[in-house]
Amino acid sequence: MGVFIPTVTLGQQGGTLIDRLLGLRKLSWSDPSAGLGFEYVLPAWLWVLIGVLALLFAGWSYRRLLGRRSLRVVLALVRTAALMAIVVLLAGPTLVLPQETVERDWLMVLVDRSASMRVRDVVDAVTGEPISRDRSVRDALGEQAEVFSDEGLGKGRRVVWLGFGASAYTIGSPWVEPGMEAPEAQATSIRTAIEQALRMPSGKPVSGVVLITDGRTPQDTGPSLVQRLQQQGVAVFSVPVGAKTPPLDLAIGQVDGPERSFVNDSAPVAVTVEQLGGEAIDPGEIRVALIDQADGRVLDEQTLDRAEPGQPLRLSGKSSTVGVVRWLVRVTHQPSASQTPMRELVTENNMREIEVEVIDRPIRVLYIEGYPRWEFRYLKNLLIREKSISSSTYLLSADRSFAQEGDVPITRPPADAKEMDAYDVVILGDVPADFFNTGQLTVLRDHISAGGAGLIWIGGEFSTPRSYAGTPLADLLPMRKPGDVSRLGTVKNLFRLEPTGLARALNVMRVRDVGEDSVQADGWPSGLPPLRWVQDLGTLKPTAEVIADAVEVGVGDGTSPALVRLRYGAGQSLYVGTDEAWRWRYGRGEWYFEQYWVQLIRMLGRARIQAETDQARLTISNRSVSVRQPVVVELELSDPLLINRGLSRVGVDIRRASDPTGPAVDSLELLAVVESEAAPPGSPGASGIPRRMGYRAIWRPTVAGTMVLTVTDPALAELGLVQTVRVTAPDDEMLNPRSDHARLAVLAEQTGGAVVGLDELDRLVDLVPNRARITPTDIREPLWDSALSLIVLIVLFSLEWVVRRAIRLA
Repeated sequence: MGVFIPTVTLGQQGGTLIDRLLGLRKLSWSDPSAGLGFEYVLPAWLWVLIGVLALLFAGWSYRRLLGRRSLRVVLALVRTAALMAIVVLLAGPTLVLPQETVERDWLMVLVDRSASMRVRDVVDAVTGEPISRDRSVRDALGEQAEVFSDEGLGKGRRVVWLGFGASAYTIGSPWVEPGMEAPEAQATSIRTAIEQALRMPSGKPVSGVVLITDGRTPQDTGPSLVQRLQQQGVAVFSVPVGAKTPPLDLAIGQVDGPERSFVNDSAPVAVTVEQLGGEAIDPGEIRVALIDQADGRVLDEQTLDRAEPGQPLRLSGKSSTVGVVRWLVRVTHQPSASQTPMRELVTENNMREIEVEVIDRPIRVLYIEGYPRWEFRYLKNLLIREKSISSSTYLLSADRSFAQEGDVPITRPPADAKEMDAYDVVILGDVPADFFNTGQLTVLRDHISAGGAGLIWIGGEFSTPRSYAGTPLADLLPMRKPGDVSRLGTVKNLFRLEPTGLARALNVMRVRDVGEDSVQADGWPSGLPPLRWVQDLGTLKPTAEVIADAVEVGVGDGTSPALVRLRYGAGQSLYVGTDEAWRWRYGRGEWYFEQYWVQLIRMLGRARIQAETDQARLTISNRSVSVRQPVVVELELSDPLLINRGLSRVGVDIRRASDPTGPAVDSLELLAVVESEAAPPGSPGASGIPRRMGYRAIWRPTVAGTMVLTVTDPALAELGLVQTVRVTAPDDEMLNPRSDHARLAVLAEQTGGAVVGLDELDRLVDLVPNRARITPTDIREPLWDSALSLIVLIVLFSLEWVVRRAIRLA
């Protein structure tokens, strides 16, 4: 702007005269705020140097001339003044009125509005009671509102309040209700929020970012974000929220249970429990309960130490209510009586609801045996006696006059698919394979693979499994070489069955002691009478799963698979490598024998009804998924009338469970991709129509929440085919709501900011820099081309000339 020199304040008239001489139009010489400046500002030492040089030059030019010394000195001074006047005019003298424009800086205040702010892990300083993180923020901002007022951070600055979850958005003053809505966002995107906040000022100066959050975010806040903040000179002032050391937080990770179950059948429910916060707890103090929501009854309750390492906890529940029942899985911390239960970080994740459709019909069992061995005699009687089972028995060795036994007597094994479809479980004893024709074996195989039925093999000394090598049923045997199966050990060896972890997972071989209502701790008694005959199954197929091993009594080392499961299509095959379970009756009656067989049959029957329906069935591959995780949606039609409609695709709408009549959030088209073959021409029940028609599509959820899938095709809408899926966001904070104060400290340190406590927000007044941008807008008027400048030069040169004439130097 230049160097100002004092001016003399003149009266209005004088000021007007000088203004005219100086050619001023915008400014006035008499304005006390105006001053003299130069277009080309020279430092003071240069002005001194120029003055000295001008004086030396003027003195040198008059040093040798004739005349009195005093007059020559006057002439030299006049010339010096003229030279200096010329230099001053060349420097561009300007009358300047100083003015400036101040561009206020922006302070971006980001307040976390995600669901984790509802967590009650902050202790109120007054009441000592836990309050939510959101409440602690509102209280702190309300008590320290003056910090952000026009006398505090708002002085000469624009304070912008932004809430953020998945993205940033403008909010009102957080301490004024309803200035800020309740925290509901399922994710905290700190990086996205900061980047959006920095774009809002549109090039205006930003003094800093005040980040009020618990720090929990799935996004990276590392080098790239820090580098951008450093390049823009923006510091982050972190205000951590929530407990630094998280309190206890137990959460149910996953619950797996059957969609359907029989009345009074013990349905297995697998529960995964996670500890997300607090000090490590003894698993024996964590209790998981399965509760019937209809009446609040506890169906089963166990401590977490009952689970196998790395495996979910297994519960079981039964219901006598027909229809859809709702069970609640709940986890709690229950220490010993001398200890106080820890307060949980969040309780919303302590419960999970499951639905089970209870079917009121018996399990339909077909038992085909070659000869009346002891296992057959007792098992046949058990099937007749058990009210939850409807059985049909066929004994090959019986003569024609023998009346086949069972609840539904038969005179021959099923001949076609229609007859076979009546059975949920088929028990095949020591029956030679050539008793059946190839068509019957194929029908049985398809009944397992496509119909979801269960097959139980009971190994025998003569035919099973050796005679089935190379037949259509060979695929349902768990061993690689059925023809090589032989007796394990000799007649002198004794064996006992020892369940594996899979038995516990499948809820089989878990028996109650005599007179007890609950399953014993080890699940299976060790003192049962030993088995004398067990088969050596040899090498198993890779997909075979061992439920129980045969262990030689008195040896303890070395085991051999004795009870093996093999999944085959929609169904299961179970191979029992001994026919001496009847020995467990000795001195104990039917107690253990009955529980052992009924549990195996119910396991297969339960799997059967998952795939069974009268007309159509809608299934999903997983009831609990993450956003974008693929879900296989399948529809199976078994009603010929529906199949005859020839649908090439079926529509499915997806809606939120909270708004079942609202607009669909997504939709699918299931394409016809699977057809089960029609019965062979000429066979009983042959019609040329496929027995089953399948449709399939893959759905990738795009939004989180509980979704209801409904078949909307007009031809099937009246069937009410629905499925429910729980979709969670991968960044859902409530899965792990612990605060992350360390992240906030690192972000503040690397950007040149600071960590400020909620109770010391007044520190921000001194910490936040003033980055207001000042732009000079001075009013200038040049003086070098004015009349007064010309007059000054003329006067100086004229004075020199007059003096020179006077002393006769001109």
